[in-house]
Amino acid sequence: MTQSNTPDTQTDSLSSEAFLEELLGIVPDKENPVGEERSGFTSLKVLPEDHSFPEHSPSRRTDRFASVRRLENPVKLHTPRNFSTLKARVMEACPHAPQAVEVLASSDEEWAEWGKVVPMRPVLLFGPPGCGKSTVARLYHEMAGYPVKTINVSGMTDALSLMGVHQSFGEAKPSLVTEWMAGTELANPCIILDEIDKAPRGGQHGNVQDVMLQFLEGMEAGSFNDVYLNLPVNAGYVRWVLTANDLAQVSEPLRSRCRIVHVEQPQGQDVILLARRIMAEIARERDLLPQWFILSQEEEELVQRYCTKDLRSMRQYVEVIMKDQMTHWKVA
Repeated sequence: MTQSNTPDTQTDSLSSEAFLEELLGIVPDKENPVGEERSGFTSLKVLPEDHSFPEHSPSRRTDRFASVRRLENPVKLHTPRNFSTLKARVMEACPHAPQAVEVLASSDEEWAEWGKVVPMRPVLLFGPPGCGKSTVARLYHEMAGYPVKTINVSGMTDALSLMGVHQSFGEAKPSLVTEWMAGTELANPCIILDEIDKAPRGGQHGNVQDVMLQFLEGMEAGSFNDVYLNLPVNAGYVRWVLTANDLAQVSEPLRSRCRIVHVEQPQGQDVILLARRIMAEIARERDLLPQWFILSQEEEELVQRYCTKDLRSMRQYVEVIMKDQMTHWKVA
């Protein structure tokens, strides 16, 4: 009697996984898991299950589907390595933006706790120009191992590149979202749309803010129609980060779909920490050892005095300091 009244937890668990597979199109990858084994579902079929592209004919100069043909098969769902130390490392690099780091890490934190990959709710970072909004988003995702594509949309006059361009047009091509998933072979790469508040309005084929609504809403993103392919594509796991200087210029529907975080200008000791990180970054870019460059107390005071407006001016100022230090090496 006791045995018959005890729930079969294993059967219930399998039923739940089967339900999620059917609902979300997720395929468990037992042979080649991404991240830790307990990440559970690790691959995703982003095109319809039975879809395959026409074979490329030798008589055609180019393969019309070359940039997305990889999506005929399931692609991976990435999970970050060493998540336990990831947030601390990113906060050390971006000490002025702890709340932004917390929000960017929230879905990965859920994976670390529950062992299931979940879609990241879109994030909208706003703050004054040059405060490092796109920098903190890029650093978090790069350090977590996600491929990152940054697009400045302030000059994007229409949204065809997001939707895909119909094959009857001369510039026909798939959506850049579909191509990014195919190129990275991941269902959840990161896309940063910089200066979304400055995206032109009233484009002939729709403006960026309006078109983005379908990508930021879970159900719609899970089956958005790529105009070029004329197929539903599951983009529900793409990690979207938007940046804006003026939140008032971002439409209410778009704001309602995002977690909104204000990024402050760096102040006080954070300025010094950022200047040291930028100095090390510049050194590595030029194949120099970061330990060759150290800010003196006088230089730290100058940085704090003149580099609180934005990170771009800080980088220029740090470059001047490094050139001056190298000049002294030559004299010595």
